[in-house]
Amino acid sequence: MKAVIMAGGFGTRLRPLTINLPKPMAPVMNKPMMEHILDILIREGIKEVISLLYFQPETIENHFGDGSRWGVKMNYIGAAEDLGTAGSVKNAEELLNEPFIIISGDVLTDFDLSKAISFHRERKALATMVLTRVENPLPFGIVITEPDGKISRFLEKPSWGEVFSDTINTGIYILEPEVLKHIPEGKEFDFSKDLFPLLLRENLPLYGHIAEGYWKDIGNLTEYRLVHKDILDGKVRVNIQGEKVDDKNIWLGTDSRVDFTARLTGSVVIGENCKIAPGVKINNSVIGKNCVIEEGASISDSVVWDDTVIGKKASLQENIVGKGVLIKENAFLGVGAIVSDHCKIGKGSVIKDDVKVWPSKVVEDGATLASSLIWGEKWSKSIFGTYGVTGLANFEISPEFAAKLGAAYGASLGKGAVVSTSRDGHKTSRMINRALMTGILSTGVNVFDFGVAPMPVVRYQAGSQGDMGGIHSRKSPFDPELVDMKFFDEKGMDLASGKEKTIERLFFGEDFRRVGNDETGEITFPVHGIEYYQNGFLKAIGADVIRKARPKIVLDYAFGSSTKIFPSILGKLGCDVIALNANMDSS
Repeated sequence: MKAVIMAGGFGTRLRPLTINLPKPMAPVMNKPMMEHILDILIREGIKEVISLLYFQPETIENHFGDGSRWGVKMNYIGAAEDLGTAGSVKNAEELLNEPFIIISGDVLTDFDLSKAISFHRERKALATMVLTRVENPLPFGIVITEPDGKISRFLEKPSWGEVFSDTINTGIYILEPEVLKHIPEGKEFDFSKDLFPLLLRENLPLYGHIAEGYWKDIGNLTEYRLVHKDILDGKVRVNIQGEKVDDKNIWLGTDSRVDFTARLTGSVVIGENCKIAPGVKINNSVIGKNCVIEEGASISDSVVWDDTVIGKKASLQENIVGKGVLIKENAFLGVGAIVSDHCKIGKGSVIKDDVKVWPSKVVEDGATLASSLIWGEKWSKSIFGTYGVTGLANFEISPEFAAKLGAAYGASLGKGAVVSTSRDGHKTSRMINRALMTGILSTGVNVFDFGVAPMPVVRYQAGSQGDMGGIHSRKSPFDPELVDMKFFDEKGMDLASGKEKTIERLFFGEDFRRVGNDETGEITFPVHGIEYYQNGFLKAIGADVIRKARPKIVLDYAFGSSTKIFPSILGKLGCDVIALNANMDSS
């Protein structure tokens, strides 16, 4: 019997770990999860394997080659487009002239597949689904079988109200080549949504074999980490690389060295050529190849990929760390944090719980990262910079970030205080401004929202109505991909550095004051703000001198936020105005 491995998945739910590699190549116990599948097939005596590829196919082909290293013949079938599970198998039809087994390249199981194959042959089935029982069937397709195993009903990913069985489809199928005639060529077609309902409607021999043993779909980051825990706890039979140390549940790879003062507890797997320094504590964790764990570091319930260095007294708990990562001394990774390939985590920095760091990012020394770092190159120790708070629009400066920053700003003020907000006319600035207001209001601070208004107008108004300061959101004048948030005090001046540090401390510590339902802040929309600014402007200059001179003024509307103000002011001064704007006729 031949085997087909479905290895075309993008691994979207495993991101950021799968940004640089296809999901079947993500390591489980220091070797690609697809290699564990190959181990099962070899154990069943299967000698020819067809891998169906789509995303980054060259990564899989380069690793497995022709399969001779594993004693099998490996064939590869690529696809120009996603045709669904059954449609992808149809592409390999010319190689499938005998019964074959289909298995996903991103599951972990120790099923005895020979029993499923025997079941299929005894029933003379056209198609056999391998089934298992689970406590929560919601994420899977559920199935009901007759006493002889013939499938009578199934439903893909039901709601609780639709659950009629705890028996689910594992995505492992045994098929006769004739079944391929029912799959249209060049059309998207799925096994569970299209093919099996068709076989059921036509009363063709579709059977389900309930298998015993371990099975887990490694569908997300939590499941990925927990599958390692299940292996370490002995819940599943897999080939663990390395030499087992005495009677302990510790496996040590070739040429790895562990200092005698290091403390390894629970079940620990250490890959080849690793160096574990004095005083290191490792508990229930998997360490990849060529890793260095420096003195006093602590690692618990974590998975560390190859070529990673973990510095002195760094602390990891329930984390996944990608390939080629540098974690410097005294860094702290909160529970559930993910650091993907080739990142640098600075000395004494803190990665908060459940935060994800995308590949090749830098977290500076002493920085606290409280939200996922996806875009941009690094996360600084400080939020505030020369131009206020600046970052990539909708990525680094996202609505979630802005709401959190607004809450930190509000928490730095007394309950019942008032702040002003304004923005330029760009739609992203409006989104960020509204998110900022949401955070501010949640702390019991009120908002004067001037809407679209130039920053000088709001600075001029600062403190005039009892407000304690404000924020102006704008598209950066220096880079169109960036958003700026300019903070100012009750005098309209830039915030003092001490005030910025207070806001940063509240932001990183997530120490936000939350008020009750009747104490949330209110939004007021001040009127006549522009008129007040115009009158103040005219009082501050020698208006009579300008009127007598009647100069001609060229007004550049490049950023647009002052378009309503300065023409009016200049008109009152008797000036002739030439307006320049790419989006507006000269006037």
